[in-house]
Amino acid sequence: MGKRLAAGVLVVLLFVSLYLVLTARQGESGEASQRSARRVIVRVATTTSLDASGLLDTLKREFEIRHPGIEVVWVAVGTGQALEMARRGDVDLVLTHDRELEDRFISEGYGVHGVTFACNEFYVLGPPEDPAGVSGARSAAEAFSRIYSAGEAGRAVFVSRGDNSGTHLKELSLWSSAGLSPGGKPWYRETGQGMAQTLMVADQLRAYTLCDSSTYAAFASRVGLKVLFRGDLSLRNFYRAILVNPERFPWVSYSAAHEFVKFVVSPEGQRAVSEHRKGGLQLFEACFGRFDVLELGGPYEREQVEYWEKQLSG
Repeated sequence: MGKRLAAGVLVVLLFVSLYLVLTARQGESGEASQRSARRVIVRVATTTSLDASGLLDTLKREFEIRHPGIEVVWVAVGTGQALEMARRGDVDLVLTHDRELEDRFISEGYGVHGVTFACNEFYVLGPPEDPAGVSGARSAAEAFSRIYSAGEAGRAVFVSRGDNSGTHLKELSLWSSAGLSPGGKPWYRETGQGMAQTLMVADQLRAYTLCDSSTYAAFASRVGLKVLFRGDLSLRNFYRAILVNPERFPWVSYSAAHEFVKFVVSPEGQRAVSEHRKGGLQLFEACFGRFDVLELGGPYEREQVEYWEKQLSG
């Protein structure tokens, strides 16, 4: 109980500090201060890849131009931690990428109107010499099996985020699909950090790692790791926006957060997603309502796409 209370206090202090910094940047005049005080703050817990890639900066800028009375601030953490923050009512909205955890979050009544808005894919990265022969694998499971064998033979190292993020959970599912469990092996290293930091550690160790395509594109010029395996259907990566349930947490800024999600799934927001680039490379694909691409034809996703389409048309 004490740990949960301490975590909640830490999150509150973090958002208060962030708000004070942002308020100070509005200027020193009384008029600017009053204008800032009237703005509604939308607190977002987001996966690190949306932050590190710069996509959230783009969405924030485009949204606030259209909604000057609302300010979007966020904390970038792993998907598991983001959903835990939302379970305490510490944020108004989550942007995450682990379907199983998200479905549980929604079914337990913590989140509402979750909808997929962007996608990319996961890459298996490694040193160019590829001692495990990952580039010759025919499936993601085989790629991970080859890394395991090379690790056991002392020829490879794998660096995991180890932070209960969407990427970490995807990695664990890939080991599981190969019938393997690398935990505790000397060649299996966990950073407990975000994707960018983990990528840097893997680069220093000339190790293998699993990385989302957007973060890799943003940092490719700074690391020597190469894409050795991609394209498997199991490596698809879907991002979902989920509003925190106002019936459970009456203090959340539900209306303002709703406006932000409405913008993200609008034609303007989806254009911002698809046109966001680093080094000329497209980082994300706009995926709202694209069941032909997403293969997310379940009843909940279709129901929520219909809900947001009605919001846009109304």
